[in-house]
Amino acid sequence: MTEEIRPMLTTKWAQYADWTRLLPEHLKGQARRIGRLLVLGFALRIVLLPLFGGEDAVTTAWISTTLMAKGQLILSNDPAPIFYLHALIFAIFRPIYPATIFNRFVSQTAFTPPEFFQISILREPGIGILLALLKLPYLLFDLSTAILLLWLIRNPQAAVRAFKIWLFNPVVLYVTYVFGQFDIVAVFFIVLAFYYQQQARRNATLLALSLAILVKAFAIMIMPFFLVLYLDKERGLYERAKEFLRVAVASVTPFALQFLIAVSQPVFYESANYALSGDHMNGFFGTAIYNRGKPGVPFVQGMLTFIGYSARLPNFSPIPDVIYLLPMSYLIFLVGWAFLHPKDADKLWNATVGVFLLIYSFSLFHPQWFLWVQPFLIALVAREGKRFAYLYAGVVTLFFVYIWWWDSLLTTFLLVPSVPAAASWPGPMTILNSAGLPTELILNLARSAFSALCLAILFLTLRKDWLPSWTRD
Repeated sequence: MTEEIRPMLTTKWAQYADWTRLLPEHLKGQARRIGRLLVLGFALRIVLLPLFGGEDAVTTAWISTTLMAKGQLILSNDPAPIFYLHALIFAIFRPIYPATIFNRFVSQTAFTPPEFFQISILREPGIGILLALLKLPYLLFDLSTAILLLWLIRNPQAAVRAFKIWLFNPVVLYVTYVFGQFDIVAVFFIVLAFYYQQQARRNATLLALSLAILVKAFAIMIMPFFLVLYLDKERGLYERAKEFLRVAVASVTPFALQFLIAVSQPVFYESANYALSGDHMNGFFGTAIYNRGKPGVPFVQGMLTFIGYSARLPNFSPIPDVIYLLPMSYLIFLVGWAFLHPKDADKLWNATVGVFLLIYSFSLFHPQWFLWVQPFLIALVAREGKRFAYLYAGVVTLFFVYIWWWDSLLTTFLLVPSVPAAASWPGPMTILNSAGLPTELILNLARSAFSALCLAILFLTLRKDWLPSWTRD
């Protein structure tokens, strides 16, 4: 009997251990090449996990550790659900969590002012282990996004090319493993939504989009484009009303969950030393610290930031009449999408590229936000070839000039976990200023060129469907 069962178990194990099950059928012939790329990309990421990190990564780790150890939530700019994910990872790997850092995070009395807290944590023994644990879930979502690109791009050569570009993409590596931001989680769910959309599974698509919004609210910006697509495919009033309600529920539910978590989770009890500072406190020995006021305020503040970061056209009249370019261009773009016929998944993919490029063209944006568009641009580069590749290379190069606005914070400071002396190294802006160069002029010119290339890519992406008369035969 044992001899009969053993071959069956071996066969079953071989089936489950066969990683090529992750590949679509039309790419299994290239499994060896894809496997080599995957191993190289994985190894590169493993090397980067413990080496780099900044203030935002430390803040995420602090909030998540407090949640794991005390069950108390510190409200911040970021939605609470991401901290539950990190708290779970920290709990699983609690035996190897660096004791010194853990004690500093949860101490009620040993408090360091915010101006020195993050940098002092980045210099602690064991910081490499903490950063590796923090970024560990990012590794899963990152590589899963790479696999999804293989399924989304139908042309085998283009799919493998996109897979390779993603694995060794400097923006993906910088934002996720050097800067240590969690935007890759939301990006994964957005790409997953497009995979389900390609499979004509609307409920799964909306669930994936809801999860993206739950982790990072920016995903709400593409939800109206899905709504218009669904309404366009329905004819009866009842069917359209049902689709509208379904998309509305998928859009509102993540925000409702975020708010419920914020008001139901026990609040953070800060140290006596911190309470004495009086900043954002509810009085001496207050029970809550809010980065932006009461629960619910971070979302409102985020929407105001979306408008406030936008380029604008003021007038010179006594009436403060201001035109905000980003909201205006977004609305024009959405109306254009509503009047575009016919619509399909490929055109929706291009429209999503357009939404993100408008943000980067007409608004100040945090560097991690540039990750949002990467899978969409990479797919275009893989499909369109050298013309888009040159433009994309130009945009990426200018992006790494754009981050100089943050000077050492997003450049030399990120080296502190590996090179503690880097905390005192000058950043690019400081170096340019020391050389007597017009730093702001240089960065503004680079920023203008970045916006120009984004708009050029937007035009080239949409002209076949939106402006067919501009297309050359």
